[in-house]
Amino acid sequence: MNVVEVFPVGRPAGPADLVDRAEFMNDLTQRLSDGQSVMLAGPRRTGKSSVAAEALRRLREGGAYTAAVDLFHVADVEELGSKLLHAVLENRTGVYGRSIRAASGLREWLGRAEFRAKVHDLELGVVLAAERPDPIALLEGAIATVERLAEHDQRLCVVLMDEFQEVERLGGEGLLKRLRALFQQQRHTAYLFLGSQTTMMQTIFADRRHAFYRFATALGLPEVPTEAWRDYIRRRIAEQDLHITEPALGHLLERTGGHPYCTMVVAYNGFVHARTHDLREISADVVHYAYEKALEMLEGVYEVQLHDVHRIKHADRVFAALAEGRPPYALPLNPAQVTAAIAHLVKIALVLRGARRGEYRLVDPMFGDWYRRKR
Repeated sequence: MNVVEVFPVGRPAGPADLVDRAEFMNDLTQRLSDGQSVMLAGPRRTGKSSVAAEALRRLREGGAYTAAVDLFHVADVEELGSKLLHAVLENRTGVYGRSIRAASGLREWLGRAEFRAKVHDLELGVVLAAERPDPIALLEGAIATVERLAEHDQRLCVVLMDEFQEVERLGGEGLLKRLRALFQQQRHTAYLFLGSQTTMMQTIFADRRHAFYRFATALGLPEVPTEAWRDYIRRRIAEQDLHITEPALGHLLERTGGHPYCTMVVAYNGFVHARTHDLREISADVVHYAYEKALEMLEGVYEVQLHDVHRIKHADRVFAALAEGRPPYALPLNPAQVTAAIAHLVKIALVLRGARRGEYRLVDPMFGDWYRRKR
């Protein structure tokens, strides 16, 4: 059975599903191919990972080496070093079918005959003589190997570090200072830093008191225009020999606010409903059903987000005001309390600051709808 590639949900979008990203992709890929490091911050499920995956794919096609490490799934500095080394050496050796999670597993991997044959000409910058190597030494060796491999093979190496704000958890400012000292010496390696906690990422890269101040160019992922969403959904639906009405399209985009993940999941639910009921047309009624189904599917995610809202006093009242379109500073609260609550909501990526002073909006309009119903 062939897989139907329509409205990707739960996985990075492929090139055909990067809606209205052509100019941004060209800019990002050019900067990285020039050896410039880039920082891209934004809430989860807004397309950062899809854009990053496509950038790495293009760079590989152009002859660059690439590696990716998700710091959200890294327990400590030792695992970070192991995963980074494993990821970059796969450019030479290929995938062995499992990730390296500890130094013991790394030693076993490095000891394989087929691995040694493929890196015989490369002096690895990792010392594994000790039974339990120093985690910082292992990480430093992995970073040195990235540069050594790129220089030896005369390639650019681009390293994706996803959820980079997690470096604070792994080692704080001390680790950031060590990483900066190592990264800035490299001439054949560029880094793409992703982060879902925008405030923390901005602090790391834009605060002169922090080690990574001005280390990477900060780019903002542009929002997808409504008309671009309309063209994309029409095309993807037509490719499946279906039709979506204009009222249905308008209803879908109005309810999701053009949020990338929400738009995809509602559109996909509408497609599934049409297919399973032998419909030739997706109407506004079908979109209404698809939207309600999406809210049901996202219930668990929204429950966790609601828990995060309640972590600071008065944040629930401020979030409720924003969800209902009311000015938060009109609440019967001390302005300082409102400011603290907004800062918390921005930090956990549920609220975005607008272009004008005092202007705020929800990252995910569907979460706001779910929250209003729950209240």
